[in-house]
Amino acid sequence: MTLFNLGINNVKHNFKNYLSYFISTLTSIFILMIFYSIYYSRQIHSFSSDRVKVGAIFKAAAFVVIIFSAIFIGYANSFFIKNKKKEVAIYSMLGMKKKEIGTLMFFENIFLGILALIVGVPLGAFTSRFFLKILNVCMKSNKPIQYTFDIRAIVMTIFIFMIIFLLNSIKAYGIIYKFRLIELIHAAKEGEKKPKFSRVLALLSLIMVISGYIGVLKMNLETGGVQMLYKGLLITLLVVAGTYILFNNFIIYMFKLFEKNKKAYYKGENLIGVSQIIYRIKGNSNLLATIAVISAVAITALCFTFSFNLTLDKVAPSGCPFSIMYQSGSQGLNKKVEAVINNHKEVKTTYKTDIVMINGSGLTEKYKGPFEKDLKAPFDMFIMSASEYKDIVNNSGFNDGTDIVDRAKNIKIDKENQCFFIEVSNSLEARGRLVGDELNAAIGGKAYKLDISDSSKKCVLGVKLQKTTIVVPDTFFNKLLNDNRNNTTIIRAYNFDNVLKSGSVVGEISQMMPKGRIFSSYYDMYTEVHTLYGSYVFIGAFLGILFVVSTGSIMYYKQLTEAYEDKNRYSVLSKIGLTKKETLRIISKQLGFIFVMPLLFGILHSIFPLIAYMKYLCGFSISQMKWMGMTMGVYAAIYLCFYLLSIKSYMKIINKSTVC
Repeated sequence: MTLFNLGINNVKHNFKNYLSYFISTLTSIFILMIFYSIYYSRQIHSFSSDRVKVGAIFKAAAFVVIIFSAIFIGYANSFFIKNKKKEVAIYSMLGMKKKEIGTLMFFENIFLGILALIVGVPLGAFTSRFFLKILNVCMKSNKPIQYTFDIRAIVMTIFIFMIIFLLNSIKAYGIIYKFRLIELIHAAKEGEKKPKFSRVLALLSLIMVISGYIGVLKMNLETGGVQMLYKGLLITLLVVAGTYILFNNFIIYMFKLFEKNKKAYYKGENLIGVSQIIYRIKGNSNLLATIAVISAVAITALCFTFSFNLTLDKVAPSGCPFSIMYQSGSQGLNKKVEAVINNHKEVKTTYKTDIVMINGSGLTEKYKGPFEKDLKAPFDMFIMSASEYKDIVNNSGFNDGTDIVDRAKNIKIDKENQCFFIEVSNSLEARGRLVGDELNAAIGGKAYKLDISDSSKKCVLGVKLQKTTIVVPDTFFNKLLNDNRNNTTIIRAYNFDNVLKSGSVVGEISQMMPKGRIFSSYYDMYTEVHTLYGSYVFIGAFLGILFVVSTGSIMYYKQLTEAYEDKNRYSVLSKIGLTKKETLRIISKQLGFIFVMPLLFGILHSIFPLIAYMKYLCGFSISQMKWMGMTMGVYAAIYLCFYLLSIKSYMKIINKSTVC
């Protein structure tokens, strides 16, 4: 029998030991194959627009899958190598050469990888059409699905995973050269290094994590831009580093305190159970902290994408508050647009207006523009009348119950020299930050000094027409207009009764717009936001599955490894009177802490950024909180499955030992 055949037989006869690893690897291959199939599909490019590149999103997601899969498969492989050490030692004692043993280990890894590819690649390719339809639903697109298979998806998936499997196989090959025979024989008795704990570090970990939580809740009260980026990085560093220190010190310290409670410690099987838990947490502290951080990232991303997807209809008016808006310039263009609308019976005009604004420029002391830098030169701006502003707010998407960004509806400009200032800014400071500042305005060659009585960052003209705007009293605006008839910008706006059926109208009007004329539509904005965030929901769901399956599998592998290490201990305990029922309780508690701790901290780490998101961006919504709760519940339920599977496998290993 050749070494290759021997390797295949080893995998076949011990496939149960490889099953969890195989399924997790298969999941990685399956998801990457789907992402590449969608990325290389010609259909996907029809979803893209100038601002939303769906293909690029899937390419980035595929990169995340590759990186995570490489780390996960490498970590899982290290567990198998540890369990194989004794087997390798037996081969060596039977007279096999080191080169032959290394080659055998190499073939086993390669064969398992090829088997996963044989199953995963066709499965991913076959189901890609179905998942493309799901993507279409997530993006709320009415475009017909015509999936086209591309061989590049298969080539890329096989190429990437063969590299991963090859590297792991080389690592397995080197095991016989890395360790002495005596080390290989006693490998199963080796525990992970027990890190010492410190009371000072335990307290420090709490301070770091809590400081990170407080920082997240306050982050939106600070200025934006680079400062916000730095603060976000600092908070992330505090929470992540604090988590590792916490698992290495604080949790161990709490169990040590529990040991001092003699009444509770010596009750029932706590003496055995708590000692085992302390040992396991010590030996797995870095792994548990890593899984807690990964879980926090996955849960936060999933909750954010799912909950934000619920608010997309409410965000769309920010992009375009009317059904269509365009820069008017001549009656001829207006008549053409009117004719197109009248030719389409699927929509009916419910509101039409001309928004007249005067062009000007200005400079203030406090206003720093969109990039939060001191402005040395005057900035361009629109001048709008108070009545025009109120008409926009009351007759657009801002007044139909869908706008959630709190546009100012009641503005106070009592005097002619006062103005309401609408800034274009990335600052996260609250409304009214420019109150009391003086605006030096230049309008039609004349200079004016205006007092800013109120200010806001909430633009009412949409994304494409967004510009610094001041709102002035009607009397003052009319005086300015008399002197600036040729210095105006006129925006014609329409509202339709069935705006989501206006795709044909929007497309036809967009084509007839003269070059350089601004055109915006609610339909395009609605489509773009749903395409973008629908893609995020789709990708987030798949990555979430990958993360929870991979991390759950790692926990499962680890418990199996430790079960083999513990079987002799439980064999001795059973001989001195420990029943199977008591053993089950001890193991259930032990594994319960191991599984629950990272999940608990993962959920806790995710709650605070989600609170900040709901509070400062969207407001608290029962439907959003339900979705977040459901997401966390599903994530926890999958972990529960791995926990129950681990208990079953652990008990099976222990019972085999005690029976003997």
